[in-house]
Amino acid sequence: MKNKIALSSLAALALTACGSPAEKPVAEEKLGDYSAIGTEPGWAVEIKSDEIAFSSQNGKDFKLPVERAKKTDKGWEVRGFSGTDNINIYITSDEKCSDGMSDRSYADTVKVEASDNGTLNGCGGTVTEGPDGPP
Repeated sequence: MKNKIALSSLAALALTACGSPAEKPVAEEKLGDYSAIGTEPGWAVEIKSDEIAFSSQNGKDFKLPVERAKKTDKGWEVRGFSGTDNINIYITSDEKCSDGMSDRSYADTVKVEASDNGTLNGCGGTVTEGPDGPP
């Protein structure tokens, strides 16, 4: 008799657990297309889909697949590498930045560590102000 009661209780618990709604999976945030520029020396980064394109006045240009794009407390970290090139991009979101040459201001500050180019600092994201005022 005790076995029947124990099995009945266990079956009731199992059925109750089956009726509970499952937790929704957390949606992973995507960076989307992004561009950044810097001066002294001039450089540019374009992130489109799953590819990073880097160009610089002082080094060779290259394209790499995005190996990692991670949302951080301050913005984003994006990385790409191959057998010959690598790039680390650190985006600090909502930290206003001026490129210093075109009188444009941007929404984000950006630091880039790229093959044979060292550490480069610049601006990225949305243009928040141009030479003639806000866009």
